[in-house]
Amino acid sequence: MPNVFFIVVGDGELRKKLESETEELEVLFAGRVPQEKVAEYMSAMDVMVLPSRNEGWPCVVLEAQACGTCVVRSNNGGIPEAIGFSEYVIEEGEDFEERFAMKVVDVLENGYDALRLIERAQRFTWNEIVKREISVYSEILQQKSERR
Repeated sequence: MPNVFFIVVGDGELRKKLESETEELEVLFAGRVPQEKVAEYMSAMDVMVLPSRNEGWPCVVLEAQACGTCVVRSNNGGIPEAIGFSEYVIEEGEDFEERFAMKVVDVLENGYDALRLIERAQRFTWNEIVKREISVYSEILQQKSERR
């Protein structure tokens, strides 16, 4: 795909390998980014690619969505729930890498509704999370008292 610029945020043991494998692409390896700058990077992205094969419930998904940035991810762990939109979740299995890449190209070519992503992310404020947790605990206590 022409005119694609990649930003790799973060650091780790695969960095040197990635740098050597992407020499012919336009890639900025930003390394570790201070927390106060993360939203700037996310807002600059057209799509965030996180092909994790082992993940819990990644907060980075909601952070990107709050910036209006689409996230394409694998279907491992809590990723589908974190993304909230099945069209951006790629199932593991045969041809995973190719299907993942094609979804990213599709998002770049056809765009997405950034406002829909922002609205979803806004439902995960601390107040909303606490309300949900209280609701879960209340339901458990109710069920426990009914059994007595």
